[in-house]
Amino acid sequence: MSLGPLVVRISNELFEHSNLFAEIRCDAGLPMAGMAFVEVDIHGRARPVVVLNPMLVPQSADVAAHILGHEWGHHAMRHIEKEPPPHGEAQEVRDRKEDEADAYAADFMQRYGYDLGAAEAYLRRHSGPELERRLRVLREAREGGAS
Repeated sequence: MSLGPLVVRISNELFEHSNLFAEIRCDAGLPMAGMAFVEVDIHGRARPVVVLNPMLVPQSADVAAHILGHEWGHHAMRHIEKEPPPHGEAQEVRDRKEDEADAYAADFMQRYGYDLGAAEAYLRRHSGPELERRLRVLREAREGGAS
């Protein structure tokens, strides 16, 4: 299955899971697999946007569900504001938000039958210094920490 139909299926499931709509865009120049931000339209309304790099998101439903679920989680958890803090955020705040987005993705994956082990294997190959923290969140979800 190609990435397009996977993204459509997963984003529809995420909408059902969260009752939140986010616009999905692809950008092959994005330096990471995915990111989330808020875009203000011409009427001043904030719109949630998730951008995926189709070159960095594997054509695996399980991994795509984790990546998309993580970015969607930032919106569902209201991590992203229309106006970012003027001086940035403390590292512990950024880490907490990343952990919450990973937990959101893990919860979504479990409810919709995706394999957390595939997400863990992907993170082992593609994460940096935050790897152990991210794996801990997935382990806790697998052991019943996320419902």
